[in-house]
Amino acid sequence: MLVGVGLESPTAPVADGHIIRHYNTRGNVPSTTAPSFSAGTFVAFGVMSMAFPVNIARKRYRVRRNKISSRALHFDVLQSSKEELPDAIVEIASLTAEKADSAQPLFCLLVVPPQWAPEVSAASKQLRDTGKLPDAAPLLGFQATGANALRMVLAFGDAGDTAQAFFVNKEELSQAGKGLAKENPVPGVPDGSHGSLLLLADPALPALLTRNLTESLDARYPKATKAGLVVIPVKPSKDSAAKDADDDWEPPKKGRQLWTRNRSDGHGWMKGDPTFDAAAVLTPDLKVEFKRRPFGMKRYSPGLRGQGCMVMDMQMKSRYKTDPLGQAVTNGVKTGMVITSVNGTDVREWDFEDLMDLVNDVGIMDPDSKSAAGWGDGGDLERKREPVEEASLPVTMEFAMPPSVGGPALAPLCLDGAPKRDGVLGLVLSTSAGAALSLSSLKKLGPTLQVTQAGHNPEGGFAVNKIIVKDKEMPAAAALKGYAKSSGLKSMKGLCIGVKRPAADSSADKESLAAQWAVFPMAGVTQEGGLVMRCKGLAAEGLGTDDSLKSLQFFSPVDSTAEVASLVDLASAGAGASAGASLAFTTDPRVLESRPELGIVGGAVIGAAGVHNSGEEGPPTFVHRQATSIVGFA
Repeated sequence: MLVGVGLESPTAPVADGHIIRHYNTRGNVPSTTAPSFSAGTFVAFGVMSMAFPVNIARKRYRVRRNKISSRALHFDVLQSSKEELPDAIVEIASLTAEKADSAQPLFCLLVVPPQWAPEVSAASKQLRDTGKLPDAAPLLGFQATGANALRMVLAFGDAGDTAQAFFVNKEELSQAGKGLAKENPVPGVPDGSHGSLLLLADPALPALLTRNLTESLDARYPKATKAGLVVIPVKPSKDSAAKDADDDWEPPKKGRQLWTRNRSDGHGWMKGDPTFDAAAVLTPDLKVEFKRRPFGMKRYSPGLRGQGCMVMDMQMKSRYKTDPLGQAVTNGVKTGMVITSVNGTDVREWDFEDLMDLVNDVGIMDPDSKSAAGWGDGGDLERKREPVEEASLPVTMEFAMPPSVGGPALAPLCLDGAPKRDGVLGLVLSTSAGAALSLSSLKKLGPTLQVTQAGHNPEGGFAVNKIIVKDKEMPAAAALKGYAKSSGLKSMKGLCIGVKRPAADSSADKESLAAQWAVFPMAGVTQEGGLVMRCKGLAAEGLGTDDSLKSLQFFSPVDSTAEVASLVDLASAGAGASAGASLAFTTDPRVLESRPELGIVGGAVIGAAGVHNSGEEGPPTFVHRQATSIVGFA
């Protein structure tokens, strides 16, 4: 979930079924629709607001107040008052249409409360189907804990500002690497001069793959701010029906050429693709005549049973007047559409391989978007078939949006109605940003201790069994209890364990504990007195080999009010503005208990520890299992 930090009218209405927040990134950029503003206000994401003092003492971060170009990014937060999801969607669509009539948003965020989280993709698609959302504005959907109402965030910017959505699947993440990224585009990420990147990661994704992406982004775009969340997994509702087997359908890996890696044309199925039944598509929505190949589609994906195809990726703009790659977009083709006919022949139930032969729309090796490293050499086809002759030019094709789009069961993310899992969903923004990240609600408990025995716990998690305290080996749980007692703590709730980052500089501890320590919440205690971290192991987290843990640091909870207020000020200063609308990400439920306006709790925060000044190279981007991050837009 996102939180605004910046300028809000103290008299702004907070009402269900209305536009409840409107704020700009800077006080010196007047809004034509907002009332007068007062500085130093922390803007809630559809809930209360709270004023923070702007002269609060900071930690010793090095902040440079940069002069930047005048850009005004602002958000409108729409909230529904309805208790049923279909009614809430209609109301949000109506409110969105009112705002979109006066200005076109850069992007939209659909924030779904827990009771409707399993329906996030369906809700996103229904909103798209209302026709109230601008086609050019990507719609990203995800769950928001701590919220009971359906909300929509509309982001608006100045002329020339851009926002482009992307999804990096598991296969592309395995291809990413900081060495390659210095000279080559990051697989799955649109290339260009980016000011900032927002990232939402599937919690089921191995942390090492997410780290591959963040390292690649740091190498490719060192001056761009990267921030986001590993979202919380979606749980099935109590009254939900049994999981449909079609939701988890995957093409066979042998015998057919349905996966991208089994084909040589760039088309095919990838992890995270939605499921659909092409045969269920009835009336075509669009008819297009293509006069030249390629048509502008970058990748088609097969439907259930390996039949039909859906447009998964395409060229989003025409480069010049007669650009063949612009044929699709200029004629109204959209991602998510299914081909229903080719030159008058119904192809909805054609095998994917035959349909690809007929269309012969060779995938685009686009240096600005995709890597061709995942393309195969054609694979081995066990089932014999005769190649289909390509359709002669001009090719007339009909397209339609499928009546329903399934997807991986309980997918935690969605893009324009298509469920996404096993990857990272994101936005590349031309708008620059400053950011500040810290552990916020944690402090050191006792000294750094030597670890003598640690490893995987048979019942799950990673266990620290034995440590050295004052030259004596003892169970880790006993040591933690002793330090907690000596510090006057009355509860073990909220205690965490820190593992030193491999490349941590000891001097960094003075400026940011998050830069030196990867901190994990406790998951339990073993029968032998070991402490179990909520962690799949050091190797899985990109912290070294599982047998390399030599030391740890205990952390205890503290009140986060002052620290969060300091982060607000630091992020605004890092953006080069005196005050600004910002996004906030946190992992600690205690932060929400005391500051409900902070938004959701994610499974992890993605960002650079300390301060990242807008337009400058920042610290490395990590996945933080315990942290709070504020991102201030320039």
